[in-house]
Amino acid sequence: MKNLVTELLLKLAQKEEESQELAAQVETLERVIIEMLRNMTWNDRQIFIRQIEGVLAGGNCMPAFLTNIHNAGEGVPKAL
Repeated sequence: MKNLVTELLLKLAQKEEESQELAAQVETLERVIIEMLRNMTWNDRQIFIRQIEGVLAGGNCMPAFLTNIHNAGEGVPKAL
């Protein structure tokens, strides 16, 4: 019984570590996309955002970070 509990705790710790790594990767990807948007012209940003929305809408999974992308796109002056 102790072996089973130990094995389950080890698997749980491994899953927790994998989850933290995935969360860090997603956060990094979000920052990269936002920086890309900041370096695009306003029209290019809008096209890029719509393309991302189109791809994600096809899978019925609109992540919360899309709000951040919109905010990044709106927060940069149109003149850029």
